[in-house]
Order: sequence, then C-alpha cells, then structure tokens
Amino acid sequence: SGGEAKDEFWRVVLHCTRRLPDAKPRYCMGVGYPVDLLVCVAMGVDMFDCVYPARTARFGVALSDGGNMQLKQNRFKNDLCPIEADCGCPTCKNFSRAYLHVLAAKEQTGARLITIHNIAYMMRLMKRAREAIF
Repeated sequence: SGGEAKDEFWRVVLHCTRRLPDAKPRYCMGVGYPVDLLVCVAMGVDMFDCVYPARTARFGVALSDGGNMQLKQNRFKNDLCPIEADCGCPTCKNFSRAYLHVLAAKEQTGARLITIHNIAYMMRLMKRAREAIF
C-alpha cells in the first residue's frame, strides 16, 4: 500500500490477481496490516513481506487478536500477563507485559522481544488463514 485508500488498494490487488495465473505464486510487497493480509489472501495473494511487525515493535506496539497493545502505556506497568496467553512465542512464554513495558520505554531489547512476538503473531494469523482455505 502506498498511502491510497484501502478500497482503492484492494481494487488494484483484485485487478492484478484476476489476471495472474492461478498456478503461479502471487506476491504482494509491503503489505503488513493484518486486515490487509487477510483481504489480499481472500483475493488470491500467496506471499507478502513487510517491516510492519518490526517497525511497530520499535514503538512498543505488540500485535494481538484483540488489537494493537501500546506496551509503553502506564496501564501495563503492573500487568503480569503475557502479551497473549495462547501465544507460544519465546516472548510470551518468558516475559510479562509489565516487564516489556519497562524495556519498551528504555531499551532496544524491548523492541527485539516485541518483534519476536509480532512475527509469531503474523505467522499464526497466516496459518489460520491457510487452515480456513484448506
């Protein structure tokens, strides 16, 4: 997406996927918002790459099914839960939201740990999309 409205972006993706061969992989560069991934998958896109999981982590934002979590916010300073209870990533297995709150505000390590979770989140999202198709 290059800043255009979502409906315009999706219309272009649909226009392209309808013209590309079904037997070949369809790649959409730079698409990273979870809703965009799912809409593009529904339109026949197979592959993506994007900096979104890492870029948002640098700002202390963790991705979750319930929406983005701004871990730098004070409401997380005493929250001993993982980012997502059902996530098996190393970050969720070993660190609380409170710990990540402190790290996200002060250290690069926080961004790394949140990036690990965000990538795991995106992988799970795409796995569920594949399972829904097959």
